[in-house]
This record gives sequence, C-alpha cells and structure tokens, in this order.
Amino acid sequence: MRALGKRLRGLRANDKWRAGNEKRFAYVPHTIVVRSSAFADGEPMPATAESPPLEWTNVPDGTAMLALVMEDADVPFPRPVPHAVVYGIDPSRRHLDAGEIDAAKLELGYNVVGRRAYGKPAPIPGHGPHRYVFTLFAVDYVPRFDQPPTRGRLLDAIAGHVLALGELTGTVERV
Repeated sequence: MRALGKRLRGLRANDKWRAGNEKRFAYVPHTIVVRSSAFADGEPMPATAESPPLEWTNVPDGTAMLALVMEDADVPFPRPVPHAVVYGIDPSRRHLDAGEIDAAKLELGYNVVGRRAYGKPAPIPGHGPHRYVFTLFAVDYVPRFDQPPTRGRLLDAIAGHVLALGELTGTVERV
C-alpha cells in the first residue's frame, strides 16, 4: 500500500470542488469561526473512529439550520470525498461533542463509502499529509429529503440559501 501511496503522491483532488470553495458558494461570507479543542486549524488532528469536538461562533441571524460536511481534500481523485455529511443541526447549537457525529445523535447523510456515519481519516500510507476540511454552513431554511442525502444532494438543496460558512482544517498522514 505504501508503494502505491508514493506513486500517487502527485495526484490530489482539485481544491475548487471542496464544499466551501464550490462556485455556487463563492458569494457566501466566510464569517463563521470553527474550532476544535482536539487540534488547531491546519494542524494534525486525531485519526480516530470518534469525531473530534467542534465549536463555532458568528452564526448569523436568520439561520434556520446548520449543515456540516467533512471531506478529504487531498484524496487522489478529481474531487474531495466526504467523510461526514450532517444536516438539520439546530442553529442555536454552538458545538458538537467528541463522537457526536453519529446517526443515533444527529441527522446524517451518506459518506464516501455509502454509510450514514463519521468516516475515520485514513489516507493511503505514503501518499503524504491529507487535509480534512470541516465546512459549516448556516442555511436560511430547512430542506426536506425523501431519504438521507449524499454530499451532492445536500449542497444542491442549500445552494442559494447559505447565509455564511466557516471552515476548520485538520491534517492526517500515514507513513
């Protein structure tokens, strides 16, 4: 696996496809501040099966729901892959506890492997450090889904309704 990771080292997802960077969200102010007590922005994060604790400030008035997408921005595919898709978060909330990204506790959509779960960060060994980006969206309405959404269906549903967003990036490397 390590040899494959080293051969693929130059292949990375295109940053323009990260949830917070997509063209349809270009007008959205990046005013929400997202933090974690488990890691600083841009620094190594825990690569555990339990989601890290998250907290945020500056959610704008008029927010009807918060949505969170966590994605691997450096996977060797054309686009980043989602490790967690969370929607329907009460806008009065200001944090998620460690391990709270769980279908028994929150409304979860499907991650990259088709599960409604938090996907542990696990880059290909030898591929180098990967950025895991948590993007929090403040949305002015609550979309209804006939089934839990994928990342794409969630972003389609909230496009044009995002009041603000914020990002937190953690890194993970498997040597």
